Amino acid sequence: MEVREVPLPAATKLAADYITGAFPAEKGFAYVRADDDAFRRRLSHVQGKTYDRRALADYLSAYHRRFSASAATMNNIDKLRDENSVVIVGGQQAGLLTGPLYTIYKIITIIQLAKEQERKLGVPVVPLFWIAGEDHDIAEVDHVYVVEDGEVKKAAYPHRLNEKRMAADVPLDRELAGAWVERVVKTYGETDITNELLSFLTACLDDSRTFVDFFAAIVLRLFANDGLVVLNAGDAAVRPLERRFFAALIDRHRDVTSAVLAQQETLRALGYTPLIEIAPDAANLFYYDGYERSLLHYDAGRRVFRNKAGNIAFTKQELLELAETKPACLSNNVVTRPLMQEYLLPTLAFIAGPGEIAYWAELKEVFSLFGMEVPPVVPRLQATIVSRSLQTDLADIGLEAADVLSGRLEEAREQWRKETAEVPLAEAFAKAKADIEAAHRPLRALGMEIDRGLEGLVAKNAAIIQSQIEFLQQTLQRALLRKHEAEWRKFWRVETALRPNGAPQERVWNVFYYVNRYGFDFVEKLSAIGAPENGMHKIVYM
Repeated sequence: MEVREVPLPAATKLAADYITGAFPAEKGFAYVRADDDAFRRRLSHVQGKTYDRRALADYLSAYHRRFSASAATMNNIDKLRDENSVVIVGGQQAGLLTGPLYTIYKIITIIQLAKEQERKLGVPVVPLFWIAGEDHDIAEVDHVYVVEDGEVKKAAYPHRLNEKRMAADVPLDRELAGAWVERVVKTYGETDITNELLSFLTACLDDSRTFVDFFAAIVLRLFANDGLVVLNAGDAAVRPLERRFFAALIDRHRDVTSAVLAQQETLRALGYTPLIEIAPDAANLFYYDGYERSLLHYDAGRRVFRNKAGNIAFTKQELLELAETKPACLSNNVVTRPLMQEYLLPTLAFIAGPGEIAYWAELKEVFSLFGMEVPPVVPRLQATIVSRSLQTDLADIGLEAADVLSGRLEEAREQWRKETAEVPLAEAFAKAKADIEAAHRPLRALGMEIDRGLEGLVAKNAAIIQSQIEFLQQTLQRALLRKHEAEWRKFWRVETALRPNGAPQERVWNVFYYVNRYGFDFVEKLSAIGAPENGMHKIVYM
């Protein structure tokens, strides 16, 4: 395995500027750089605060026992009882088979930084992945992409399309899920690893009742030796730990919304477009009845919290009572989730993708409302996998992987079209036939002068010569088609591998395609890639 670094701008302007240092970090974050000094200052800040460590560790221990988590994971959970311990955290939705590669890259970055800072700071540092199990947009997580019939296609798990429950409550049908897994793995092709992969995924399914269970079972096995800990944000059992902060969010809902709107104006003045859509009446919480999750707004005229349809309404006191007695009926939105994370966890650093970096900058003033500060925000690993066979294709079309990632593939393809435009076979052979006919005509006339009985012979000779020319023309046409198809397939393979459907590889392809090809130590090899301190994109040549 060889790793090269290339500079690629992040998907959002703010994230790109943050990574390169061009963004005035103090305008959106509490730490200008996530260097060792920043981590030491953050450690001091965290150790000066109080967390319900015992309840958190007890909850996590019970949750992980359901999955027969590794000794390393259970040991890391016990570390949370230590008053000096801290957490490196990052999160994502519970995508089937873990979703796109960037989820795996985020976990790897969490683990790497936790190990590094535990060594440098001399305190327990726990790698924790926050599963966004309260998300109800199941269409975002119910599929992976595969190649079938020469096309990139979405392979979706068959379930109720109108499902509106939280992912943590959406059940997996064992038989349907098993068949779906087999269908997906079949598209990867048969290798020496395929049976082991199917056994691995079957074992994970056996431990799973829901979408989130399946996700948790997979990552806890993949990163068992690293002691990864997960937190299912949609688990009703975690809500009692959150009820006091739910009350605080309800009590100060207007301040929360005003703080976000004010920070967004600050960022607009700096030339950045906010990502969070937030209305002035936003309550930034969802009500959940176990079947449907409804975003709440504050109706100042009626002095109630209600959903958009108006069929759900609570007074402030009713909502506060709900937070205390039935906290599982409440869940966070994009604004309050980071705040709840900060409330629950002694966070040393947050691992973020480009979009998260951008929207976390919009939350700086909200953190301050509750005496919190935005933890150091560290960009996750960004990478592209290049196989050996793909390296051959790249060489044949005269490109490097970096050229493709920077958008030069289409340019190269157009150049290829111009340079290999179809040879004008029809024109060339029409001229040859005319020339041969012109040359043969006097010979036929001479033959007739010698012996008129040769008329049939000379005519047949002319036809044979013309048919041979036609045979040569058809042969060359077939050869040209084969040549073009072979070259065209190289461009298709490169695009499909590195920029499927025009998107970055890490946002489309799933880790198990590569596991099926390279074995389970593929994940270990990825974990050996150095932390992306410089924000560079990693090209990994296998």
